[in-house]
Amino acid sequence: MSTMTGDDTEETEESADNYSNSRVYNWLDDRLGVQDKFLGKAFPEDEYASFLLGEVSLFSFAILVLTGTFLGLLYVPAVAPVEYIGQVAKYHNKEVPAAFASVLRITYDVRFGMFVRYLHHWASYLFIAAMTLHMLRVLFSGAYRNPREINWMVGASILFISLLEGVFGYALPFDEFSATATSITLEIAGSVPFIGHEIVMLVFGGEWPTGASAVIPRLFFLHVFLVPLVIAGLVGVHMFLLVRQKHTEQAGAREPHDPPKDDQSVVVGTPLVPNQTYVTLVVFFMTLGVLSFLAGFLPLQRIAVFGPSDPTTTPAGVGPDWFLLWTFGYLKMVPSYYFGLSELLGGVSLAEFFGGVLIPGIVGTVLVLWPFIDYSSKEVHFTADPIRRPVPTAVAVAGIAHIMMASLAGMNNIVATITGIPSGKLQLPLQLSMIVVPVVWGFLTYWLLKRRKERENTVDPSHAAAGLTESDD
Repeated sequence: MSTMTGDDTEETEESADNYSNSRVYNWLDDRLGVQDKFLGKAFPEDEYASFLLGEVSLFSFAILVLTGTFLGLLYVPAVAPVEYIGQVAKYHNKEVPAAFASVLRITYDVRFGMFVRYLHHWASYLFIAAMTLHMLRVLFSGAYRNPREINWMVGASILFISLLEGVFGYALPFDEFSATATSITLEIAGSVPFIGHEIVMLVFGGEWPTGASAVIPRLFFLHVFLVPLVIAGLVGVHMFLLVRQKHTEQAGAREPHDPPKDDQSVVVGTPLVPNQTYVTLVVFFMTLGVLSFLAGFLPLQRIAVFGPSDPTTTPAGVGPDWFLLWTFGYLKMVPSYYFGLSELLGGVSLAEFFGGVLIPGIVGTVLVLWPFIDYSSKEVHFTADPIRRPVPTAVAVAGIAHIMMASLAGMNNIVATITGIPSGKLQLPLQLSMIVVPVVWGFLTYWLLKRRKERENTVDPSHAAAGLTESDD
C-alpha cells in the first residue's frame, strides 16, 4: 500500500521511489516540470471497486461527447418536408420532415451511423446509471459530509442537468414516439403558474407541435452545445474539488505501519501515475467494450417503425426512458381534484405542475441539500459504515423505495397488462404504495440497524469507546 502525503509541501519517500521508476512521469517532468502533488494524487486502493463508478461516469460522458459530435454534424435541425432517398424502402422517394430524414440517413445509410447512434444512446443510459450508483455509494457511506458538501451539491446538479439533457434530446428525431414525449415536456413547462408560457417560449422557442420549426433548432442547440458545455464545466469543478480536498478513505484501509486514523496530514492510497493510470485505462476500455457490445446487439429507438411525427395520432405505450419513470409516475398519480386552486394560480394544469415540477423539485432540493440536513460540524475524512448509521441509512432506503414505487406507477399500463387489473383500479393502490412502502422500509431499516448497534455495544462496549459506532443524532 502506498501512502501519499496530504500536505502539498511534503512527499513520502515511497512516493518518490514510485515516480523515479516511472518512465511516463520522468518524460513529463523533463518537458513540463510536473509536480508530485498532482501526479502523486492518492486514489483509493483497487479493491474498493465502487470508487471507480465516478470514472465510468466520466468515460461515458466522453463517449457521449464524441458520438454526439459525429451525429450533430450529420443531423438537420429542421422540420420542412424533404424527399428521402435511401435504404428504408418504406420512406424511399417520399417526403418526410428534414430532421426525421436526417436521422434515417444516419441510421441506415451512413457507414457506422447506426452503431454510433446506438452507442450514443447506450452511453447516455450508462452515464445516468453510473452517476446514480456513484451518488448512492457516497450517500450510504456519508462521504458528503464536511468538508465535501459543495462537491456533493455539484455532483447532484450534474445528475439533474443530465436528466434535462436527455429530455432535450427526445424531440430531435421528430418521429411519432419522440414528438409525443416532447409534447408532455412542454405541457409540464407550461404548467408553472403565471410564468409557464414565458418559460416555454424562452426554453423551447415556441409551442408544440405548431411551432416545431422553431422548437427543433432550439432543442438542437441546447442538447448539442449549451447543456453539454454546462455539464463539462461542472465536471471540471467536481474534479478540481476532488483533487483539492482529496478522497475519503475507507475506515479500515490503513494498515498498522500507516499513520494513525486521526492524522489528517496524509491520505492513504495509490498514486495517479503509474498505478491508478493503469486501472483507469482498464476501466475505460471495459466501459467502451460494454457499450460497443450493447450498441451492436441491442438497438433502441428504431424510428423507421414509429414513423415521422403526426400531430393527429398518439402511439400506444408512450413513456420516458427508465431514468425519468419516477417523474412520469408523479404525473399519473397526482389526484385530479384541487378545490379551485387551479383558477387561483392562473388556470394552469395543476396535475402537470404538481407531478412534473413541484414534487420532483422537492425531491431534488432535498437531495442537493442533504449534507446540510445530515450535518457534521467536524471534518470527516473516512467513510462511515451505513450499518452503524441507522437514521441516515433508513432515510436513504426510504427514498430509494419511494423512487422505485413512483417508477412502478409510471408503468401502470404495464402493471395492468401483467396483473389483468384495469389501470383505473390500480390508481389508489399505487398512490398508497408511494407513501406506505417507503415508510415501512424506512422504519424497518432503522429498527434493524438500531437493534444491531445496541447489541454490538452491549456485547463489546469498547466499540463505542473506540469510535467504531457513529452518532446519528
